[in-house]
Amino acid sequence: MSVKKMSMIMMLSIATCGAILMGCDSESTYQQRTVVYVSNINEGAPYMSDVLNQGDSLYYTDSFVYKTVDDYVVEDIVTVNFTNRPYSGIVDVDDGSLGDFLITGYKVEYESSSGTTPVQIFSGKTSIFVPANSTVEGSILLVPFIDKNRDPLQAVRYSSTEILSNAIITFNGHEIQAENRTLSFSAGLQVGFADVLNND
Repeated sequence: MSVKKMSMIMMLSIATCGAILMGCDSESTYQQRTVVYVSNINEGAPYMSDVLNQGDSLYYTDSFVYKTVDDYVVEDIVTVNFTNRPYSGIVDVDDGSLGDFLITGYKVEYESSSGTTPVQIFSGKTSIFVPANSTVEGSILLVPFIDKNRDPLQAVRYSSTEILSNAIITFNGHEIQAENRTLSFSAGLQVGFADVLNND
């Protein structure tokens, strides 16, 4: 991929907006002990997804023609940092496990200004424990294998086409001491799709 095109992707804003926890229950907010949000995703940079990975034949020197027999597709995983802080200073969560949070699932939805949706909406399950007053790193699936094997991503192979989009990721979970109260929060990530080898 050219430096110019990569710079274009990197300059696009990353919407790492860690949203304040929104309760889905009818209890008073004074009973909510913790606020959990995404404090960092993909180390603060947009994500570049290669729609097709080239195998060892890429390094063969006996031909100037690309060999495609060993090309393969991989799923994309992204790292996410979750921060858990007290909802207010009234309740002390420094001692014990009061306010610990468990993230149990997530939903990923893609938006594109071109109207082309590169990845169909999907959900996943996880188990990421975020203790009170701490930041924890976890990993989630960003681009499933199946979506790279169907259009529009499949059509990008061996071409100079790029698809730019935003991934809106909504996480859900609950405070360890209140499993009946499911809470959710969202973050956004700029994602670019291209065949990196041929996009230069």
